[in-house]
Amino acid sequence: MARWYQAQTLSCELIMKSKHSDLTQRYMILLKIDSKNLSDRVKTRHSEYIEAFSLKRDRSIFKEVFFSRYGKATIFDLSHLPVEVIEVANDFYQEADKLYWYLLNTQDMPNTIEDEVIRYAHSLEMKFNTLELFIDAELSGRPAITDEEMQIFSDENFV
Repeated sequence: MARWYQAQTLSCELIMKSKHSDLTQRYMILLKIDSKNLSDRVKTRHSEYIEAFSLKRDRSIFKEVFFSRYGKATIFDLSHLPVEVIEVANDFYQEADKLYWYLLNTQDMPNTIEDEVIRYAHSLEMKFNTLELFIDAELSGRPAITDEEMQIFSDENFV
């Protein structure tokens, strides 16, 4: 009986469609891809761009690393997204912008720069995970945080 219920639940979830228009779903998927690519570039290529910067002291390499289509999105484009996704995306891209600004203006030594990049990369990855969670929830029609998880966060002992 339990297997039948699990199979029925799974098939219902697969059949469930997003409540959002096709255009909104596309924007969310593109946002997810763009943020994932940015997060991956910052994290996986950090040793390469730090080394290049250390040797040449040329900051132009950062422009390629931090390229994002989000900055080119218009208010009209973003208005198609759910409010929660806009807020979480803004948080993610602000964190990326803080790192970019730091790298463009720092006078720190290479070891310190690497430490800062690793710290920011970890924070960026956490913010991407949150963004991904919200986008996936919107696309699937399920809440990003379940009632049980909400109870844990609202518990007085958590504070």
